[in-house]
Amino acid sequence: MPGFTELPGWVWRRTTRGTRIGVAALLVFIGVAIAVVAPSISASKRERAKEDARAAAAFEASQIRAQALAQKPRFGRSDASSRVAMLHDLSGAILTDARKRVAAHELAGPIRRVECERFPRTVGGIPPERDPRARSGRYYCVAVTAELVRDAGALGHPYRALMHFDTGRYAFCKVSGRPDPTPDPKVVTPAACGG
Repeated sequence: MPGFTELPGWVWRRTTRGTRIGVAALLVFIGVAIAVVAPSISASKRERAKEDARAAAAFEASQIRAQALAQKPRFGRSDASSRVAMLHDLSGAILTDARKRVAAHELAGPIRRVECERFPRTVGGIPPERDPRARSGRYYCVAVTAELVRDAGALGHPYRALMHFDTGRYAFCKVSGRPDPTPDPKVVTPAACGG
């Protein structure tokens, strides 16, 4: 009996001529079948990739629409006489909105309170609610869900707001994209909310 590497040649020499022709024909048939089927498999893969790309684009578009809807501006008016009280009314409206969203299972809760600060945050200067020359103020607010240890801050859901001190009118938006000044190219904070 031959060694393992010599076994195929030994078996080939021991087969009949008809078996050799049959094996050769089978190998030719398999080669032709691969040559015929391979382009259709490639075309099928390309079509599948296009379909996957279309599905991914449709999913992304639906996500963008959902984010835009989630940050649709909400409008209100404060009848308070002081600017600080107007900002307090704005915070209360955001608190109510956030708690409604928690009840509707749109946000995780519980919402403990709302904190607002001038937007964008700047070092020094007078906050808009304390500056009698400011006609309006832009704010970044957080509907707080958790406290960080040692007064390190709070975690929560971001909102943006614009308060018009001369009329008491305000608008706020739940931020779905980036809450910082760098614009998200897909979802931007509406201008009505100080975006």
